[in-house]
Amino acid sequence: MPDSEIYTNPRAKTWEYSVKSDRGLAQAFHRRLPGYKQTPLIPLPGVAEELGVHGVFVKDESSRLGLPAFKILGASWGTFRAVAEKSGLSLDSSLEEVAAAAGRSDTVLFAATEGNHGRAVARMGKILHVPVQIFMSRFANRETCEKIESEGAQVTVLTGTYDDALAKALEESRKNPNGLLIQDNAFDGYEQIPTWIVEGYSTLLAELDQQLEQQHLKATTVVTPIGVGSLGHAVVAYCKSDARHIHVLTAEPETAACLHHNLKAGKRFTIETSATIMNGLNCGTVDPISWPVFVAGVDASITVSDLECHQAVQYLQNHGIDAGPCGAASLAALRKAAAIDPRAANLDKDAVVILLSTEASRNYPSPAPATLL
Repeated sequence: MPDSEIYTNPRAKTWEYSVKSDRGLAQAFHRRLPGYKQTPLIPLPGVAEELGVHGVFVKDESSRLGLPAFKILGASWGTFRAVAEKSGLSLDSSLEEVAAAAGRSDTVLFAATEGNHGRAVARMGKILHVPVQIFMSRFANRETCEKIESEGAQVTVLTGTYDDALAKALEESRKNPNGLLIQDNAFDGYEQIPTWIVEGYSTLLAELDQQLEQQHLKATTVVTPIGVGSLGHAVVAYCKSDARHIHVLTAEPETAACLHHNLKAGKRFTIETSATIMNGLNCGTVDPISWPVFVAGVDASITVSDLECHQAVQYLQNHGIDAGPCGAASLAALRKAAAIDPRAANLDKDAVVILLSTEASRNYPSPAPATLL
């Protein structure tokens, strides 16, 4: 597939998402967590001028509840709901009450990850004082493993892919009578916890709404990175509900573009992936509960190379934003779409574009000599 190819869906412009849950419950829960505060919305006037639009802003998730990524929003709510339901506790229960219930039942948390989700689940295990087992693919790097282990989790790196790690996490959770799989993608017979995780990400978008309102602005485009799709699902749900019709542009690595290939083919299937600096986006299968939402609600999809992403990392860091490759993928995608077909990103002089930068900076192998932007 040529690098310049963009998938577009004109029907997504008028599609409306039907909200089936009270997203305010997750938002109220997060406000009770120690250290909660809104993450910043940072303007990029240079990019806005470059693209000829009204404004470009970065929702900076480099520090969220003490962790360097947004994932704790989904993992915390998913874990809280799972333990509360298993223990018969109400949703206004305190963390201390949920931790006591988890301890009494000898709960063990399991998850597969490419990095940030696993660390978030490990942090919830630490908060609840329960053991955590994390499974990772062959693409895992030592630094990421050590960060997850620093939260008290046991990390196992397999020789296979992310999908193999997921299968192993499921297998081990089923072997343990008190095991809970806390996973951000669904499969047959496992839909509820991933749905709660998607709900957890609504807090990020509720903050965005408030921050834009304070500036008397409304988003016209949101650019989101895609792994298995749980964040993207939350983004589409936000952008296409409550009378909003915000354009959604998705960003994926060229070497792991499961959603992009699926959308172009018009069907969901697993793809083979290979290494990318965007480790957290290295997923070969789109979440089945998110797939129908993407088919209906994604306006455009584009892939970016490691070099394009690396250049976006440098730009953001040189402008004071602590972004890692997964987060910088949004800027790389916006610039690429603007260069090929501005309509794919819904760009005009009045556009207000939001880039979701989902992780802090981290070490990764540079795909090219560093270039000062």
